[in-house]
Amino acid sequence: MDLELNDIQQELASTLNKYLRSEYDAASREAILHSEEGISREKWQQFAEMGLLGLAIDENYGGAGMTFAEVAVVAEAFGRSLVLEPFLATAVLGANAIAAAGTEEQKQEILPSVCEGQTFLAFAAFEPGLRYSVETPATTASAGAEGSFTITGEKNGVLGGDVADQFIVTASENGDLGLFLVSASATGVSRVAHRQADGQGSASVKFDDAPAQRLGAADAHAIVAELFDTANAAIMAEAVGVMEASLTMTAEYLKTREQFGAPIGANQALQHRAADLYADLEYARSMALYSRLAVTNEEVGSEKDRHRDVIAAKVVIDQSARAISQESIQMHGGIGMTMEYPIGHYAKRLTVISRTFDDADSLTAELAEIGGLIEPHAADLS
Repeated sequence: MDLELNDIQQELASTLNKYLRSEYDAASREAILHSEEGISREKWQQFAEMGLLGLAIDENYGGAGMTFAEVAVVAEAFGRSLVLEPFLATAVLGANAIAAAGTEEQKQEILPSVCEGQTFLAFAAFEPGLRYSVETPATTASAGAEGSFTITGEKNGVLGGDVADQFIVTASENGDLGLFLVSASATGVSRVAHRQADGQGSASVKFDDAPAQRLGAADAHAIVAELFDTANAAIMAEAVGVMEASLTMTAEYLKTREQFGAPIGANQALQHRAADLYADLEYARSMALYSRLAVTNEEVGSEKDRHRDVIAAKVVIDQSARAISQESIQMHGGIGMTMEYPIGHYAKRLTVISRTFDDADSLTAELAEIGGLIEPHAADLS
């Protein structure tokens, strides 16, 4: 098994990182953050022209027909620059939902426009009072004439929901979980846009007998589970990029900030703390790779192992993210607490990532319920 990036992936990473360094620096990001929408449609169009939005979409629908491995490369690069545009919401959750559950007609209608940067998608699954549970939504779908449906319910924490053109909504139809496509401009749809602590957009969305199309999914439960495993793997790759940039900035500060006539990085205690953080980063990087391998495993019956491996990796990455974000601010001193200095924005993103889709408590409880990462009999030496 080759764990290194292949030539295409290395070229993708190199080209994208070079673009982001010149076109998405801290000043550019700050201007986007304080714009009316909080995103740049111009930058989004450039991402589309670079082929980033359709990397894992089949060539029949205008994509590149690549794999999640390439998506992870993009997510990591976006993490380094704290990209605000809804890549996770549209290109990972939304596009994968359409690709996995949509009819041929629905795919032909939506996926090409996603690749071209013309359509924003949002996956609406979380609900008030249900925390991270998505299996039994209170939102309901009612069948009408000639295969039509209407959706009634409320969703919150909808990533990218503030700018979405189409929502993929989880709803219960006669007690069964279903996936439904709802236009953001449809009658009966209302949304309240929110700005997360890290600056990224989300929304609370209400559906009041909103017209909907059912996606042609045979097993919505399996599709939703795979969607969140894939999204978690993507957000872990992004977290690695955020952590790497945060540590790079901190190391540079230790080399240049002088106190009593010498760089503070000459202090051995700070050197040891920084070394520990780089060890945490490599631990996180290996677990992000572990989760990537889990979601790209196509062996029959690998679904249970996939989910177990992904949530175990997320536990480790959340721990590394907490350590790196807190220590980076500590080693910057007072300047690390200011809104104008970038290091705090990296800490905010890592904090939000650790609570996106799940949190440490829910992950640990679920992993324990599954039986842990290692099967009990594997450690039986008797």
